[in-house]
Amino acid sequence: MSSLLTEPSTLSSLPFSDLLLEPDGFAWYKASPLDRKRNALVDEALSEAQALREHLVSNDIGMDERVPFGDRILRIMRQYTVRGDVYVCRDIRVEVMPFDELGLPPMLLDSLLKPRIQRGGLVIWFGQAGAGKSTSQFSFVSEYLKKFGGIAWTVENPAETMLDGPHVGPNGTVGTCYQTEIKRDSEYPEAIQRLLRAAPNLIMLGEIRTPQVAAEAVLAGMSGHVVSTTLHGSDVVTGLERLKNLVRESGLDASMIADALTAVVYQSMSMGNFAGVARRVITGSPLIIGGSATETSTRVTLRKGDYAQLKTEIQRQQNIFDGTSVGGKI
Repeated sequence: MSSLLTEPSTLSSLPFSDLLLEPDGFAWYKASPLDRKRNALVDEALSEAQALREHLVSNDIGMDERVPFGDRILRIMRQYTVRGDVYVCRDIRVEVMPFDELGLPPMLLDSLLKPRIQRGGLVIWFGQAGAGKSTSQFSFVSEYLKKFGGIAWTVENPAETMLDGPHVGPNGTVGTCYQTEIKRDSEYPEAIQRLLRAAPNLIMLGEIRTPQVAAEAVLAGMSGHVVSTTLHGSDVVTGLERLKNLVRESGLDASMIADALTAVVYQSMSMGNFAGVARRVITGSPLIIGGSATETSTRVTLRKGDYAQLKTEIQRQQNIFDGTSVGGKI
């Protein structure tokens, strides 16, 4: 990690998700991944941003590196443009968001962490870019370790939240997370296979982007380990269809998805205004498979590959989690 020790300042305390430093000295930020405004920096904050850019340039920082910045950590990505280099500085979370503060229904969160989850299986967080699926995944991993203990290994490209180290639960249970990074997605398969020999109880993959990673995630999910990952999708069904296509492209039998999956959560995020305060609003659509009342029939449907038939079960579960259906059993 490159050194950039900075005292708390106007810029380092600014609540941004991404800070962009342009070649002509202009600087602006996004307050959240969904923010579409060009929030310009002025006065002291602008001067500090210009000094930050000079530091990055003089130290040749920026090909996907992490640097300390006040009490935060920035992931720096240097992008080449026709006007010169633009530095995109992504704020990396140092603290994991508590699981019960994600905004998802409490009953859904409880269903994801029932003791049965320890038997293993693939947990996928679907959503579009900026939906907060990575944030939810990090919280899930941390909460799993606090509740059940054991070891979690991550494979990320790159790491976006600091999970490494012990996670202590309210009852004294201690789980340990070891974070690993890779430079290229092509390194995922070998990294996953290596971690399967590192005594994992849970393996977290940053994101499924290639057929090979999809295949390794499915195989790992069938190995008795909990495997958590994210995948782009506009809902549960289209996300599963994308997973199926990737697995098929890898040469693996896509019907194996039926035996690998234990839970799927699709989520979307929007920004709401509450008494003048901007807050994120999360909506989720679940498909709990492992341990559910319909587990056998759901796996049969998954094995057939006609995922559109799952819509009725997805809606049934969502009604229960949202409280619009009373007495239902997941």
